[in-house]
Order: sequence, then C-alpha cells, then structure tokens
Amino acid sequence: MTQPIVRLINISKTFDNLTAIDNISLDVYPGEFLTLLGPSGCGKTTILRVIAGFEDPTQGDVFLNSVRVNGIPPNKRDVNTVFQSYALFPHKNVFDNIAFGLKIKKFDRKTIDEKVRSALELVKLTGFENRSIHQLSGGQQQRVAFARAFVNKPLVLLLDEPLSALDYRLRKEMQLEIRQLQRKLGITFVFVTHDQEEAITMSDRIVVMNQGRIEQDGSPKSIYEDPANLFVAKFVGEINIFDGKVISVADSRMIADVEGVQFDLLNKKGFAAGQKIKVLLRPEDLLIKKSGDECKRPYIEGKVQEMIYKGTTVDVLITMNSGQTILSTEFFNEDFEDIHYEPGEKVCINWANGWEAVLSDD
Repeated sequence: MTQPIVRLINISKTFDNLTAIDNISLDVYPGEFLTLLGPSGCGKTTILRVIAGFEDPTQGDVFLNSVRVNGIPPNKRDVNTVFQSYALFPHKNVFDNIAFGLKIKKFDRKTIDEKVRSALELVKLTGFENRSIHQLSGGQQQRVAFARAFVNKPLVLLLDEPLSALDYRLRKEMQLEIRQLQRKLGITFVFVTHDQEEAITMSDRIVVMNQGRIEQDGSPKSIYEDPANLFVAKFVGEINIFDGKVISVADSRMIADVEGVQFDLLNKKGFAAGQKIKVLLRPEDLLIKKSGDECKRPYIEGKVQEMIYKGTTVDVLITMNSGQTILSTEFFNEDFEDIHYEPGEKVCINWANGWEAVLSDD
C-alpha cells in the first residue's frame, strides 16, 4: 500500500485555554488534492500551520515522507505555502519573486532561469518576467504566488484560502486552473477553504472539520450525497431535512412515517422499528408536481411560497402542511413557463427511491 506523504498522529494544538485542534489523525497521499473544509475557527488553518512548521503541536506527531518533523523549522521542511495574502515581495519583479527560493537553495543561474521560465509558462505569465508586482492584477499576483511555491517542486504544497480575495468570476477561473496545474505537476496539494462548492469542485478528497475535530473524511461525492451527520449535511450545500419514524424493517429496507406519510426507504445503517430518523434530500433530488391526477403516491403535500429564477434552474420554496419550509430546485432547457407555480398553489412532493440519506434523530 502507498505510504502517506503527510501523516498526522493524534495531533492537538492549544492556545492558552483554547483547543484549536483536538486529537486529529490524518493521512495525505502522494499526488492527492486534499481539501480541509469547515467554518471559520474550526482548526483547518492551524492544521496547515502545523504541517508547515509554523506551529508546534501541543501533542502528537507530524511525519513528512515517513520522517518525524516535530520541532524542525519551516525552512527545513520540503513544504511550501501559498497564503491568502499572497505574501509577494513588493520590491522585487515577477522573475525575482519566483526565483527567490531557488536562489536560497543556491541553484546556478542557468537552472534558475530555466525553472522560472517553465513556471511562468505553466501559470500563463510568459513575458511578465520584468513586471513589478504593483503592475499585476489580483489574479496575476495569485499566479505568481503559485509559481513561487511550486518552482522548487516541494513534497507538499499548502494553500490557505488562496482564492478568497478574488472576485467571483476570477475565482471560478482559478479553481479550474489550480486543479489542472496540480494534475500537471503531480505535487500533493493540501487546500484550506470554507467554500463548499470550491471544495467539491477541486478536490480528490474532502475533510470536513468542526470545532477542532474531523466530522467526515471522504470523496466529494460521498460528502455531498451521504453526509455522516447533520453538521456535514447542513454545511455542505443546501439540504432539506424531514422528520421520520421507522414503522417496520425488512432486510435492507424499511417503512418509515415521514411527515405523516409512509415511504419505503433504504436501510443502510441498520435502523430498528420505532426509531426516530431524519430523512435528508438535496433540493435537486425532490420531485414536485401540481396537485392532481399526475401525483404518484406516496407524496407529501405542500403549498408554493415563492419561485426564484436562476437562469438554468428554478428554486421553488414550498411550505408543507406541517409548517416547515423546504426548497426544490428544478432544471429546464427551453421555456421558463414550463416550470411555473403560483404562490399558494398546492403541490405534491416525493423523490426517486434511494435518493434519500437517512440519519438517526439523536
């Protein structure tokens, strides 16, 4: 089995009386794009700083390429970091910013020139060698920061919310560029963000964090479609949560009362009859129809509260008979009028069998 390039074993970090990381163990594998995802203050940046050597763990061990690096300073670790603020040298031009680490390592002039020009080509800044940092746009400065970080071919590249200062359109472009760059370079990336869409779009694996702990570790698909708990379900994308209770169980299926209606659901987690559950469905997984003959049982009844046009989709806010509001997202190709509901119009709500995720109502 492939050995992890980064291994954290029982890592905790305490600042005064505040625990930023609480007994975390994590492996990162060669060539992987791993994202640490979570709200502000959850400990994700602290993990990055512990890997980089900017912080020493209060307890636990850090390994890089199977070597324990506790106490080894950042400049002695084969790790580079791209910061949120870019941290470029304002008095140096683009070439000298990128060449800085190579000069520290005392590469000869010819090698430095070749490596810098190759890096500039990768980040699409060929011809910008002599530009001042002040002459660059935010996106161009970001590319220089990336080039400076990977030109040394580190074992691991750490990225601390590097896109947060960019506008929406440029951020989207950079997400794709960074992913393509990582594949070309083959370097292990550990990326920190609080943006769920960004994490799902870019990552091979996502680690969802909350209050210094790991809530779930898995592929973007598993994180989105099969959340481990309500925190992950609510934090990663929009989610509808229905109250339910198991009525009966047979093999891998169960009959459950969901909002007063009996549904046949998958029973992946071994729920027992009488157990209270939460049934989770993404807005795009809900199927809604205008009340009438076209409704197929079982279904939950509701009334349309509002429609929100979003270009390629329509969001429909629905109030169920229980008083709870849910969100349905519908896709359309041609005519907006094909998906139109009046406020107050009665609708029936159901979903394709197996699209639901079910959690215990603890």
